[in-house]
Amino acid sequence: MPPMRTEVALQVDDERPARSVAVPQGQAVVGNAGGEGGKGGRKEDGRAKALAALPRQRSLRSVSTQTSRERRKAKGGTSALGRRLGEAACPNDQKPEGSARRAEARSSVTGEAFLADHRRAWSPSTHQDSSAGIGGICKRQGDGVCANCGKQGSDTIKLKSCTACRLVKYCGVDCQRAHHKRHKKACKKRAAELKDERLYSQGHERPEGDFCPICTLPIPFPMKSHSRFNACCMKLICDGCDMAAQKRGMFDCLFCRTRYPDNDADSLTMIQTRVAKKDPAAMFFLGQKYFNGDLGLQKDMQKAAELYTEAAELGSVNALFSLGCASFFGDGVGQDEKKAVQFWTKAAMQGHVESRRNLGCIEGQNGNRERAVRHCLISAKMGHEDSLENIKQMFMDGEATKEQYVVALRGYQNTVEEMKSHDRDEAMRLGYH
Repeated sequence: MPPMRTEVALQVDDERPARSVAVPQGQAVVGNAGGEGGKGGRKEDGRAKALAALPRQRSLRSVSTQTSRERRKAKGGTSALGRRLGEAACPNDQKPEGSARRAEARSSVTGEAFLADHRRAWSPSTHQDSSAGIGGICKRQGDGVCANCGKQGSDTIKLKSCTACRLVKYCGVDCQRAHHKRHKKACKKRAAELKDERLYSQGHERPEGDFCPICTLPIPFPMKSHSRFNACCMKLICDGCDMAAQKRGMFDCLFCRTRYPDNDADSLTMIQTRVAKKDPAAMFFLGQKYFNGDLGLQKDMQKAAELYTEAAELGSVNALFSLGCASFFGDGVGQDEKKAVQFWTKAAMQGHVESRRNLGCIEGQNGNRERAVRHCLISAKMGHEDSLENIKQMFMDGEATKEQYVVALRGYQNTVEEMKSHDRDEAMRLGYH
């Protein structure tokens, strides 16, 4: 017959219940001195001695559980999120007996005041919709309240932020109008701050039209003295690329390969053809010809302003700059310095360097030295020499710091180095233009 298995209880840990180990009856166990031949008493005595001699082993789960328990005791209890969620789900008066004992142990470490505050903050009575959980609470807090009536934002009540300052929210137009007098001062202040942030953070890179399409390098200032404008394709070609092409026997347009016009009439025909197709660059160029009376056109500043306006609406940054100049000096339009500043501001935020420099000059004339330095610092770092001279003069007058002048000088030098090329240096040496 096969040996029978007898269940023997082993107490492994004082904190854990006894577990059973199956021992085959009649088989020897490690440390067992007896066998089947020693009568019943000797057999039982030997089996008891053998069980007593077994090492007190613990399972991996028991060890990991005890290690986690010791780690929590060293920290003073369970994690904060666990305590909060546990107390919200089960208040003290509804907790099981074991949970109540653990809460008492934690209160002795963390303090009754701490637990009371968190119990109030996370109890279901504090938040009516406790089933929403943490995500629902955060969502309700993010909706905000109406600044006028105090209504809480929800799925049914949609709050809209003040479009000028983004500081407050309203549930409707009536509340916004009622709160306007109290909010007006703070709104204007914050709106001005946001406007300045956009003004000084944008327009640090020159627009695409300032780059030669052949060598892809930015054209140095003043651009008219270092490039050629082609009426066939409305592209600026730098002197270096133009001279290098002529050395190789290429006398047509380098970009579109069109033959250059022989007279002003042909040039005007090319420009008007592009204007008819709503090309903003062509409209701006034709406006310049009307402004100066070139290509056989009669000088007409009003017509030039109309072409600038249409070109600006189609996205021409240069047209915005010219409109600002026309408004500032009253050429073809009514003289309006505020309107000129608006045009230059739009152009500067799109990377127009001369508009940025003009804004600096206006701020300096108005006594806003700090704002003037910030404008000229941006344009100087983009390669504008006159802006660098302005900062140098302000530094000598004590209106700019040495660090600001050093930053402007280094930025200007780095930009100038990026605009250099062998062909451009050769064209400048030979006086080519």
